[in-house]
Order: sequence, then C-alpha cells, then structure tokens
Amino acid sequence: ARLGPPGFPPLPTDPPPLHTTSIKLDIPRFDGSDPLGWIFKITQFFDYHITPDEQRLHIASFYMEGEALTWFQWMHQNGQLLSWANFLHALEVRFAPSQYEDPKGALFKLSQTTTVKDYQTQFESLANRIVGLPPSCYLS
Repeated sequence: ARLGPPGFPPLPTDPPPLHTTSIKLDIPRFDGSDPLGWIFKITQFFDYHITPDEQRLHIASFYMEGEALTWFQWMHQNGQLLSWANFLHALEVRFAPSQYEDPKGALFKLSQTTTVKDYQTQFESLANRIVGLPPSCYLS
C-alpha cells in the first residue's frame, strides 16, 4: 500500500476490480424506430452481461413494443425466429432502411442546409450505415 493524503487510509497498490453488479444498465425498448441503433445497444448489453445466444431472443421479446411487438409475435407464432442471429437479420430486413437506398451516395451529396447540429446528425446517421470509408471522407 502507498501512503495516501494526510488523514486518509493508504492507497492500495492494485485497485480492486470494478464490481459490475453495482452498475445498473437497462435493456433498451424497441418500437420499430432506429433498428440499427437498437441492435447495437442490445448487442452491447448482452455482450457486457455475457448473455448466451440461446437466452437473448427470449429476453429481447420482453422489450418489444407497438409495431415491433406485433411483428415479433407473428414471427414467433409462425416459427420464423430460429436463433439470435436469425432474429437480428429479420429485424433489420423488416425495420432498417432499404438495402436499395444508397447511404454512400446520400452521404456524398449531403450539404448543410439547416443547423450544424442537424447536418452532423444526418452525416452520422448515414456514415453509420457505411463500412470502410477512408479517413479523407470525414475531413471535407
């Protein structure tokens, strides 16, 4: 142990590990909007908690609402949800922007016509749908 400030106990040389049980993380609800954001957040949540794939689908079902819940019920009742990976793919096909959209083309055509904040939001939304952009794309 190292000496701490006067009047305080000595500082440990190796701080204790963070107890993750003391951190409260909520599972995000999904209503059909922002599917790619929800997929990212729930995947992060399950990875953080080391949730086995076979439990993820069942747990996620409790956090579906509205249009997403109606879709989930139909898919479940018709035997369409066979695995976590299958569910994520089906959810993306149903709720994410069409694959026929061209986010790269839209990103390169994007120009600031409103506030800087709105422009940045549009830019980030499009850029998140594109993998492998060279760093030069972010500079101009």
